[in-house]
Amino acid sequence: MAKRVLSLVLCLIMLVSALAGCAQKDENDKGAYIYMYLTDMVYDLDPARAYENESNLRIISLIYDNLFVLDENGKVKKSLAKNYKIQENEQAGEYKMLIELNDTCWTDGIAITANDVVFAWKRVLDVEGSYESASLLYDIKNARAAKEGEASPDDVGVYALNETTVEIEFEGKIDYDQFLINITSYALVPLREEIVTRYDDWAKKSASMVSSGPFRLGTVSYDEEDARIELERNVYYYRDIEKDDLDKSVTPYKIIVDYSMTDEEIMQAYNDGKLFYVGDIPVSVRGSYKDVAEITDALSTHTYILNHDAVVRYYDESKFNTETLNKAVYTIANNKSSLVADSSLVNGVDGEKIFAKSGVRKALSLALDRNAIAEAVVFAQAATGLVPYGVFNADSAKQSFREVGGTLISESADMAAAKAALAEAGVDPSKFMFSITVAAYDDVHMLIAEMVQKAWEELGFHVAVNAVNVITNDDENPLTAETPKDIKDNVFVEAYCAKAFDVIAIDYASYSATAYSTLSRLAKSFSGQGMDMMVTDYKLTPHISGYDSEKYNAKMEEVYEASDAETIAALLHEAEEIMVEDMPIIPIVFNQNATLTSKELSKVKATYYCPAIFTKTKLKDYEKYIPADA
Repeated sequence: MAKRVLSLVLCLIMLVSALAGCAQKDENDKGAYIYMYLTDMVYDLDPARAYENESNLRIISLIYDNLFVLDENGKVKKSLAKNYKIQENEQAGEYKMLIELNDTCWTDGIAITANDVVFAWKRVLDVEGSYESASLLYDIKNARAAKEGEASPDDVGVYALNETTVEIEFEGKIDYDQFLINITSYALVPLREEIVTRYDDWAKKSASMVSSGPFRLGTVSYDEEDARIELERNVYYYRDIEKDDLDKSVTPYKIIVDYSMTDEEIMQAYNDGKLFYVGDIPVSVRGSYKDVAEITDALSTHTYILNHDAVVRYYDESKFNTETLNKAVYTIANNKSSLVADSSLVNGVDGEKIFAKSGVRKALSLALDRNAIAEAVVFAQAATGLVPYGVFNADSAKQSFREVGGTLISESADMAAAKAALAEAGVDPSKFMFSITVAAYDDVHMLIAEMVQKAWEELGFHVAVNAVNVITNDDENPLTAETPKDIKDNVFVEAYCAKAFDVIAIDYASYSATAYSTLSRLAKSFSGQGMDMMVTDYKLTPHISGYDSEKYNAKMEEVYEASDAETIAALLHEAEEIMVEDMPIIPIVFNQNATLTSKELSKVKATYYCPAIFTKTKLKDYEKYIPADA
């Protein structure tokens, strides 16, 4: 009897082991490992900050889902939203939208709820937070008042009626189609309050974040020899884990983005069939692929932000270097890293606020040969305005805002006109030195900075390129009381947010497919910049450049008061013309997406904002690409 029991026990153990082995094999084999070069390395995956780095959006679009999305044809489609309805009571002056959520979960298995929508939107509207996407929500009752410190967050008209129903109350009758386009922005995806509020660096590490999209952040390595980001299937994404197959909603098991290769090695691996997708063709080899790449509009404009409040220093040969020109110093105080303004810039600095003069700004713009820059970048077009191609003129993709607006900025340089503008402004460029702050890890941005530097030096200024890189995070994690060594801080983004620059190079992205999302944030009441509520005389903060034009602000108020798409579009064209006349920021090139897709891949989809969504992507004969140690 004992032997029989022992035999049964041994058989049971062997069966359990076999089943466990099958389960492990099934989970790893159920879908491809897709090796690719998706985009540059990313360091912070907070969706509300996605548009400060174009590369972030490529990853965020894969790990977060939104209520509504714009498909590749520019049509609004339901995603997390199961359905919606509009309720109007004109006699009571009540205008509402009810959104019912689909049944799906975060990557930790917890259901996505209406409270997650409410938290994310109110976070963007926080009076002390700087979120340039805030104005996308200003149709909501008391949203603008809350952002301006005139109403409590509790007064904002967005509520969780229950776990699955979001109620939105509007200020009045609005263009609902326009609002739906606004909330397709990835900056407004739902977020979990207990995740976001417990740790400042929550979006920099997979262990401290959850996501709602088809993939979750897996392994991240910044080691040069094995630099990579791995995205893994979200097993809870529109799936009943008790009943449904692992690949019911998401086909690939992993997306592996390899950063350890040189430009030439990336392209060789693609040509050899070892990489199956290239989402960001290295600038050094672009010329060879311009005729075979799939090109789409990126809905962003590479732009130089001029700091109108910067005291631009008088030229001193002994101090003409990036260390002394850099308007930020990196300090470590109280075991916490932070960017602080250099006190010498406030007390006794020898210089002038020349960027506050529109003549100087226009001169800097006139000196640029945008055609030459676009040709060097390869996948770009000379900027002829601020609003890029692809942005809707009204509320559909049928008509382009840029095509209707035409050419407002010269594509070629006019050095004579630039020098004349400086003379009229009373500025001798040879007397001044300043720096262009640029992300050192972005080869395209570095290339453009070097070309702009040469143009502005030809104009007579003394210009340095301040290439800023990332650093290892040294902030203590309050959850573990340890200092992590596996996350990075993007000092370039910190410099931008702290306004610690003379001139800074950014991709000025449209937060949605509307021109309003591009132009509104240049107006003071729509800038989204935070205010210090600890002072009694708090004031609205203008755009991060410091631009504060009464004419432009008034025009944007007209836009805000208008209710139909055609009127809004006409007013926005007028606003862009004012902006170009003032030139508070300098558009340089319209960015384009250029991608390469292997014939081994099928069902690579896109949204209007992102060139590749891999939810249902299939890799031919994927089993042979599964690593041996899996």
